[in-house]
Amino acid sequence: MPDAMPFSVPPQPGPSSRQGPFRPIATQDLSRFPRPVIAGNRGFGWRVAWYLVNALFFQSALLALIPSRAKAAILRGFGAKVGPGLVCKPRVTIKYPWLLEIGAHVWLGERVWIDNPGPVRIGAHVCISQGVRIVTGSHDWARGDFRFFARPIEIGDSAWVTAHRVLRPGAIVPPRVVVLGDVSAGDGRGPRAASDGVSSEGAVR
Repeated sequence: MPDAMPFSVPPQPGPSSRQGPFRPIATQDLSRFPRPVIAGNRGFGWRVAWYLVNALFFQSALLALIPSRAKAAILRGFGAKVGPGLVCKPRVTIKYPWLLEIGAHVWLGERVWIDNPGPVRIGAHVCISQGVRIVTGSHDWARGDFRFFARPIEIGDSAWVTAHRVLRPGAIVPPRVVVLGDVSAGDGRGPRAASDGVSSEGAVR
């Protein structure tokens, strides 16, 4: 057999190029990663309690069959603002309910993942289909310390987010639209270092 060819990194486009999935980034030094500070977050005890409740009554395939009105009551008990008529399917993951606002008659499909170290506001009569990921936080890949940031996400009234879409930090979905692709505020450009309620420990804001 011939010798195996050495692995080589394919040519990567420049920062302004929109071709291909790759972008060059700074050399990472994760030992310098500053611990995030999340404005409005609750203490360790609250987070542990929600982790357990979330695992039992939202993420589970069996216990999550409890009525949606019970799930709405649980969310309100943990600080979420939830309107009437919530429909919440099993296997939904919500990171921080105290940073979540849901309007009236909202549907959350199976395996919806709301990863919200920043605020998420969902309008009334919104359908979030199965497998949708709503992600308010990420890391600034333009910085060597990979600093964390978050931006709010808003979804307008009567919007429909189709299955397995990703809403990235700062995404805004207008009212009365159907979302047929992933939505990003940055449009592929490097994010700001920190904004909208989440910074890194010791950062100047």
